[in-house]
Amino acid sequence: MAPADSETILDKVLEIAGDKGWTGLTMEMVAEGAGVPLADLTRAYPRKSAILNALADRFEQLAEVATDPEACDPSLPVPERLFDAIMTRFELMQEHRDGYVAIIGAARRDPCMALTGATRLQPAMGIILRQTGLEGRGLSGFLRRKVLSALYLSVLQVWLKDESEDLGPTMAALDKRLRQLDEIVMATPFRRKTRQEENSKAGA
Repeated sequence: MAPADSETILDKVLEIAGDKGWTGLTMEMVAEGAGVPLADLTRAYPRKSAILNALADRFEQLAEVATDPEACDPSLPVPERLFDAIMTRFELMQEHRDGYVAIIGAARRDPCMALTGATRLQPAMGIILRQTGLEGRGLSGFLRRKVLSALYLSVLQVWLKDESEDLGPTMAALDKRLRQLDEIVMATPFRRKTRQEENSKAGA
């Protein structure tokens, strides 16, 4: 299937999900709305879970491009770098807010969807850590992804209820949690190790 068709299909999926709900969405609706034969659609996406994976893949690609290069600037404080990278994702979801809210709501009621989302969350957090120059290996990297996943999910709950145009409550919640996390890390030996890593990268 041509990439142009894929973009149209995925946009239509989010539109229909926002209108009908994820459980109310059917492949027939998507095919008709996107103007593609149903046979072609089901060949590309045999199940709705395949559509979810395609949406997630596209989202990561968009987030990669949209994230400000300054998010990787080692001269900036860690909370600022993480704020830019994470907020980019909420701004991207805002473009198709109703659709993403519907999918997240369905995942809360469907253990299989929730498990699929959970398996993709930590790799996504790994991308954020890489973008901001904070990626770690081994146990250090694992812990960073786990902590950032918890923080992201916490702010996601705020975004789901945030009906403001500028996402002020979401930004405030993200800023607060990042600064709280930084204060905690500052008081641990892990922070000293992280600072050494950053200084090493900056001097390279």
